[in-house]
Amino acid sequence: MTVIYTIGLVSPHSSRFRSSLLTISKKAPSPPTLLKDKIICMWDRGDGLRCRDVLKGDALSLHLRSVHGCRGAEDTALTCWWDGCAQHMKKGVVVRHIQDVHLGVTYPCRRCGVTFGGKSSFELHLLGCSVPKKGGGPI
Repeated sequence: MTVIYTIGLVSPHSSRFRSSLLTISKKAPSPPTLLKDKIICMWDRGDGLRCRDVLKGDALSLHLRSVHGCRGAEDTALTCWWDGCAQHMKKGVVVRHIQDVHLGVTYPCRRCGVTFGGKSSFELHLLGCSVPKKGGGPI
């Protein structure tokens, strides 16, 4: 399955629209490289419009803190305003929530081929994956 994220503010009717799309395969690449892809921030600015800043996925936490004021201790109560979500959670899980729920980031195991929707589930799986590492290299 392939997911396409728009990474620019180009109109779908523009000739530049096709070049403004980023395609992300659900089967590859490995988890660390998934977060290097660009995304559009869909956080509600408070006026009913979305932020739409283009950022690298690994900069999401910094962006939420510096632009949208998501600050405080990890257990601070927070509401996810990503694309109208409005789900209440603790600040410490909002980035993982956005990645898992809104962006559909997946983590495939290179040993056995099972794909996980959350990083914590993936890491837990690696501890007990019964398929041995190939060549002793990275997972």
